[in-house]
Amino acid sequence: MLPLTLLRTAQNHPMLVELKNGETFNGHLVSCDNWMNIHLREVICTSRDGDKFVRINECYIRGSTIKYLRIPDEVIDLVKEEHGKKDNKRPQ
Repeated sequence: MLPLTLLRTAQNHPMLVELKNGETFNGHLVSCDNWMNIHLREVICTSRDGDKFVRINECYIRGSTIKYLRIPDEVIDLVKEEHGKKDNKRPQ
């Protein structure tokens, strides 16, 4: 399972993005590109020390600033199902 495949499957699902500077962004994934740049909507941004919260309609996060992503388990299950279907379609 490739990370970009996982991200593309996660479109329209909620996710948490933590940046290298410690800030976190909780929102719904709109899109991502080949460089893992991410477009989120309905975002809540939390400061690195956790005492400031900002609501943002949408934001764009550069992929090189991302430390990690947290996505729902249901998205991982969807990717596994799709991957299994592709394996079954391959000629033996």
